[in-house]
Order: sequence, then structure tokens, then C-alpha cells
Amino acid sequence: MAKNDASTANHLHRQDQTLSRSSSSLPPQARVTVAIIGAGPAGIGMARVLHDLAIPDVRIFERRSVGASFKLWPGTTHFITPSFPSNAFGLTDLNAVSFDSSPAHVLRREHMTGAEYAVYLEEAVDAFRLDVTTGTDIFGLDPVGTDIILHTSQGEIRARFVIWAAGQFQYPNMALPGSKHGIHSSQIRLWSEYPGSEVIVVGGYESGIDAAIGLATAGKSVTLLSRSAPWESEDGDPGVALSPLTCQRLNMALQQKRPIKLVRDADIIRIERRGEQVVLHAADGRVWTTQSFPVLATGFIGSASLIGHWLEKDSEGRAVLTGHDESTILSGLFLVGPEVCHQGHRLSFIYEFRQRFAVVGHAIAGRLGIDTAPLDRYRARNMFLDEADCCAHESVC
Repeated sequence: MAKNDASTANHLHRQDQTLSRSSSSLPPQARVTVAIIGAGPAGIGMARVLHDLAIPDVRIFERRSVGASFKLWPGTTHFITPSFPSNAFGLTDLNAVSFDSSPAHVLRREHMTGAEYAVYLEEAVDAFRLDVTTGTDIFGLDPVGTDIILHTSQGEIRARFVIWAAGQFQYPNMALPGSKHGIHSSQIRLWSEYPGSEVIVVGGYESGIDAAIGLATAGKSVTLLSRSAPWESEDGDPGVALSPLTCQRLNMALQQKRPIKLVRDADIIRIERRGEQVVLHAADGRVWTTQSFPVLATGFIGSASLIGHWLEKDSEGRAVLTGHDESTILSGLFLVGPEVCHQGHRLSFIYEFRQRFAVVGHAIAGRLGIDTAPLDRYRARNMFLDEADCCAHESVC
């Protein structure tokens, strides 16, 4: 398939959705106390904490629409963490952004799609009475005195504090040499739209397995190449092993004789085109070829890369933050969401990173001289994760 790279990949790449109904215009003075970048679960949950603290002039700035990243999920992809309306018993819904809301209650779904979860986020914006400005691109930021200036498509915005909550999904990792000859898994809307009968998937974690199952269910023969074997891991960390739902789906697909071949120890280091074929090279010298383009489930670089010069990095490229998730380089710049890492553990899931919202809120309220007593409710509901409590994954059986 000679024309695979450009025309077909563009056909599979999904377009953005319409602006959220919660959009509101910029304040005339273009100055806020707190600017939150991103209207996903991290941005909305963080804004809710600041609302409870009665911090004035808090505004979320979003490039597209509320929950835009979730609207870009493949249509058959569902949450791997289950939702259940257990809040009344002190067990907050795993996918909720606050202790008093539940996507399971709003959507009547246990494993919702991305588009369904976006509806929950829109409902949350309305219920929490949050100020959201959509259609705002952030080009950069700079300190000016005790404030931070945001350079945006709407002009300059001055903020006392900036909370970066723009997430990961819209920033796929295409660093693998020759990635232009493939397509990232996040850019495919329906697995059935993938042309051809044979597919190579690179990456064996959640998105790779989801792609393999979806493609096999659509009648494709799938070879999945993975550096490790997450499907065999017994690690208690959900960031290392596959989720129970994904394991269940994979086992069922294999029992049903779906055409999925799992190849471990396949560290793909380069992709190249040779005439009508795409060739994938592994570190140990093995090669795989395909006449279509490989599906790259290679993760995401994350939006924090856009402000990387304001974030100190460790040896593995992860952001080094203070004990209240603030930049060690720029005072007043905080990071929340799946790019936050503590004690070597990345807080990838909503139920993990939401526990740090109150930590950031406590730091900001303290500097503004605002009473932090409203955060007692967060601590009581296991929504206030101190550094000392993070981040063991222990299970005796």
C-alpha cells in the first residue's frame, strides 16, 4: 500500500470537537489570581478545590473544549478503571474529580467511553460553577515580578499563580526514529477503519493491548511487539502491570482464537520504508515487515514539554517538583495531573493524581492568607495525599 503514510493516516486522524457549552470570555482586565491550563479532569478537579477555598479570580483556559482529549479517544476504547457510585460510603468513585461527584451516577456506566466521560466533565463544570475560557492557545509563559505572564492566542494574561493541567493525550510520543512511517494509536478513531488485513502494533501496555484487541475484533491479524511483557507481570503497581479489565479482555480474545501474536523482548529502535514495505528493526537484530503502516502505542510526551525549560528534570526526564508540586525553577508555577511523579511513581490514574489537588490548593491558599479549613473534608475523604503517604502498592494476596 504505497500511499499509506499521508492520505490514509490523515483519514484516520480525528478532528476536534465543537467548543464546550461552558465557554466564557476573558475578563476585561486579562488578570486572574490563578490560571489553570487545561479543562480535563486535572484542571476541573483542581479548580473545584480552589473554589472550595474561596480563592477569587480562578479561571481555566482550554485550547479546544472541556474534556477535549477524551473526545479524541478511539470510539471503542473504555476506561480501564471502573466507576461505581460509592461516595456515600466514603469510597469516592475512582474516576471522579471530586469527592461529591460520580461519573457512574451521571452516566450510568461502569467503564465509560472517552466521549461519555467528557459529558461528566461538562456536567462538573456546570455543577461546580467554574469559569472556563475555551479557544485559548498557550504559547509560553514568563515571570514578571511576583506574577506570571501567559502568552496566549487571546493576548497576554497576567496571573499570580499558574497551574499546568493540560495532560498528555494530545501530545503523542513520536520520538522513535522513523515514526513518520507509522501512526500513533491515539490518532485512530475506529479500528475497523485501518486498511489491510495484517497489522503490526508497537507497544505492549494498555493502549497497545487495546489496539490489538480492537484490530483483531475488526478482523485483522495482529502482531504486537513489546520491549517487556506487561501481560505476564504480577506487579501490584497499575502503572506497570495491565489492569484487570485489560487482562480479562486479552484472555477472552485469545480464548476466542482472535489472531493476536504477542512478541516480548522486541525492543524496536528504528522504522524505515523500503519501497512498498515498512521495516521495523529491533535492538537484537530482528526485523519485521509490513505493507501497511505500524500502529505505534508508544505513549505520550505530555503537555509539560511545552514549558519544559521552567521545570527541573531528573535523570529519566521526569519533572522534579517541590513537596507541593511546584516548579523548583519558577515560583508560582504548579503541575497537576498524570505528569506528576513522586518517589519514582508517576500518578497516572485519576484516582492517584486527584489526591494532590488539595496539596496545591493548600500551598496557594497559605500564600494568599486564606483559611485552609475547607481542606479538612478532602483529608477525611482520602483526597489529600501527603508526600509521606505516597505511593506504595502493597497487597498480601
